[in-house]
Amino acid sequence: MRALITGVSGFVGTFLCEKLLANNYEVFGLSRTQPHNKSITFYSCDITDSLKVEQVIDDVRPDEIYHLAGSAFIPFSYNNPSETYNTIVNGTMILYEALRKLKIDAKILYVGSAAVYGDGKSIPVKEEDLLHPNNPYAGAKACADIISEQYVRTYGMKIIRARSFNHTGPNQSSNYVCSNFAKQISEMEHNDRNIIRVGNINVKRDFLDVRDVVSAYYLLMKHGKVGEAYNVSSNKAVAISEILNLLISNSELINPKIEVDTSKLRKNDTFVRLGDNTKLKVDTGWSPVYDLNETMKDLLHYWREISSKL
Repeated sequence: MRALITGVSGFVGTFLCEKLLANNYEVFGLSRTQPHNKSITFYSCDITDSLKVEQVIDDVRPDEIYHLAGSAFIPFSYNNPSETYNTIVNGTMILYEALRKLKIDAKILYVGSAAVYGDGKSIPVKEEDLLHPNNPYAGAKACADIISEQYVRTYGMKIIRARSFNHTGPNQSSNYVCSNFAKQISEMEHNDRNIIRVGNINVKRDFLDVRDVVSAYYLLMKHGKVGEAYNVSSNKAVAISEILNLLISNSELINPKIEVDTSKLRKNDTFVRLGDNTKLKVDTGWSPVYDLNETMKDLLHYWREISSKL
């Protein structure tokens, strides 16, 4: 089985590579930057470069495509809305049009985001809920989600949509809240600073371990229904303050001071984001393996290793 991963060098792409290789896939990756895994065939390519994307698709002729390409860092989208829409929306169109032009009948997992629900009225949100994006990243993901459904209906393409809620784990960029806390704590264990800088820690989010997320993607590709959208979520809402307390409890710190950094506060922040994962479980048999405390331990260990080398 030949699988192509767009955005292969990213956080999730790295773990997905390992998952597919472990299941005897021939893995090909497309990204702007070199991935860590050297066991795959890599193509240096921007997803918005239509000619290069078409060349890659023609060369690989994949059976499956996991479409991950595009920055997931929401603050970036506020300052760069045009680039965000170009990468996520036009990049998705370019990928689908290359497949249509070359008449390659690959099965595709479009990896979207729970951010498309915005301030959803129902808690937990279900796949049939309306999309209410409230930032440029969410808007771009909502557009690409709709385009994906349209390409199924109009052209019969075999696309499954994943709407992923928050996920974390080792190797994640410190741009993201759990990883940022773990990095600060690991650094504090090596120096005299005793202040952790935070944003809004009162909001509640639905967190999964990245390793459980890639397992969901793998099973969706195998058992998900073409044309359908699936929440990839834990079905539990956890306050960011609880995440912070878990990390502190697994650290060597004693009563660190918590200080709000206004630069970390987001506009239009949704207070609770929680996803109903019933459909994913019923259709694929998936269930998460990692509990949150285990994930936080692994994340803290990852940053401790980095700090020890500095």
